Amino acid sequence: MKTPLPLILILLCAAQLPAQDFSLATGRIAVTSLDGRWRFHPGDSPQSNGRTGELWAWADPNFDDSGWPLLLSDRDWGRQGYKGMSGVAWYRFQVSVPAGLGSLTLDLPHINTCYEVYANGRLLGTYGKMPPKPVPYFGGFNQLFALPPAIVADGRVTVAIRVWHWPVGGRFYGGGPIYSGGMIGDSVKVEYLEDQVRNSRHWIFNSTLILALLQTLAALAALALFLLRPTDREYLGFSLVQLFGAAVSWLALSYYFSIWPMILHNQLQAILLGPCLNLAQIAFYYRLLNGKRTPLFWIAVACSLVSVVYCILSDTLVVDSVAAFLGQDLLMLPVSVWILVLLFIRARQNYLDARLLAAPVVLQKLALMFQQVAILTFTLGWQRTLDFGIRLTDSPFRIELMQVVDVLFLLGMLTILMLRFTRTRSHEDLYARDVEGARSVQQFLIPRQLPEVPGLKFESEYRPAREVGGDFFQVIPDFLDGSALIVIGDVAGKGLQAGMLATLIVGALRTATTFSTDPIQILHTLNNRLCDRGNATCQALRITSDGHATLVNAGHLPPYLNGKELPLEGALPLGIIPGIDFPVLNFQLDPGDTLVLMSDGIAEAQDVHGGLFGFDRIGAMLEGQASPAILADAAQKFGHSDDITVLAITRTTARTV
Repeated sequence: MKTPLPLILILLCAAQLPAQDFSLATGRIAVTSLDGRWRFHPGDSPQSNGRTGELWAWADPNFDDSGWPLLLSDRDWGRQGYKGMSGVAWYRFQVSVPAGLGSLTLDLPHINTCYEVYANGRLLGTYGKMPPKPVPYFGGFNQLFALPPAIVADGRVTVAIRVWHWPVGGRFYGGGPIYSGGMIGDSVKVEYLEDQVRNSRHWIFNSTLILALLQTLAALAALALFLLRPTDREYLGFSLVQLFGAAVSWLALSYYFSIWPMILHNQLQAILLGPCLNLAQIAFYYRLLNGKRTPLFWIAVACSLVSVVYCILSDTLVVDSVAAFLGQDLLMLPVSVWILVLLFIRARQNYLDARLLAAPVVLQKLALMFQQVAILTFTLGWQRTLDFGIRLTDSPFRIELMQVVDVLFLLGMLTILMLRFTRTRSHEDLYARDVEGARSVQQFLIPRQLPEVPGLKFESEYRPAREVGGDFFQVIPDFLDGSALIVIGDVAGKGLQAGMLATLIVGALRTATTFSTDPIQILHTLNNRLCDRGNATCQALRITSDGHATLVNAGHLPPYLNGKELPLEGALPLGIIPGIDFPVLNFQLDPGDTLVLMSDGIAEAQDVHGGLFGFDRIGAMLEGQASPAILADAAQKFGHSDDITVLAITRTTARTV
């Protein structure tokens, strides 16, 4: 195996370089920087004197380290001749302490990955978990270690640092110190200076903090829109997209300012960026752009679900980092492809939202793919310029490519969603005005006040299933001969369209009665008007002053006379076949008799188990002389989903003209 040229140069110069000795007696304040050259040796130390525990030969202050090479303390060993090296290595340096200085604190810069620090052979503390059961940690930047007074009293302190570098991390970065800024000195002054340094470092991550706040606020705003319009689930989907994005940003901040187990952090980040964010994006774009469950859609969903397991196992079972990142990218690729394909299809179909989304979404996906390529090439060692966060600038604070793209996407999406919300509200207002107009028209379908007809008493009850119903009835008296024409019907369908068709029927009925009140002629006229326009069941009933009744039926439910169903022949509804003849039933209505006509909303009312209200229950209630209101209440409580109309006609006296 060939020795790297940088390592040869370091070894040749090591004997000529002076041993690094940091002194606290040279400055105006009792603090000195530890930036400089530290003695370095790869591998682990033998245990001191064969004893067990934390006594290591290379931690002994009397150990001769003059043969060790010197490495700069502000950069990792990978950039100083030990590229790709992981495992255990040691650093050593000495500090001269003047007499009577008091308590001292050692402030060490961040060191990859875990380490133990010794002063004159005595363990001061540990960062992370060291072998034989190592656990890689990251975060917190500099770490402070107080030196016991007994060590300070010796006047000279030998600091030894036993470092363990995570093999997975070793494929990307070297071990050991990676930043400058280490110091040692008076405890109060060191802690004060470290607080100043930590505060200044917060400025570096302002872009991450701003992005996290924007994403959190966007998630709350989208959630508010969803609560205002629960049927528009695209607002909930966008809220989840921003919520998971914000979680990634907050996780990154906590990673920089607190200490995290690296494997746990990587798994959480991968789960948030992979399955959670991908599934939220699928739900959002599926609802927003009216997506279809195509094979590509199911592939995207399946890859997102598989990535859950992959993210958990990648840091533990997948040893090859290139394979790990490549696997994550391949599992995320179908989601991006599905989104872009759906966006392209809907844009070609002139979907306004798709056209507005095209620029920010395409920009975001292209930037994401560029970032993934940068990570892969960095992992393969093909380049060292672009890594896990492509920086656009470091001044006045760090700004990364994906942060800029995410902010642009966020602003674009919020604008689109607000425009969509405004557009939807405008449509709702227009629909509400149409419904209100239909309601004003519908007062002609269901008379608020029934006319007075000598010898007849009318009672009615109407319960629409929606704002506008499709049931109708009319009572038209003939004051010349004392008869009354009663027409009741039910238009096929529900809502505004059914109400408009019912309005047409009533208008045609009113026109037809100016020429004839014959129920047969009336239904023929209505049938001809409805052909090719719609369908409706209907009954036309004419009661003369002597109680003779003529009933013509067009597919409507049979009426009940004194609680008994009349034997009415079945027939087709209006509007099916032009010129058709409808069955006619003649019967006598004596004083005290009650005839009840109703729509099918009573009989077809269903409970939660799917059971029908039924004709037997109707007959039993009418035999008990239930009023229209009582019958309608019973059906409505039972569970109605259709319009309910009940009209009761009672002959009160015998009267002839």
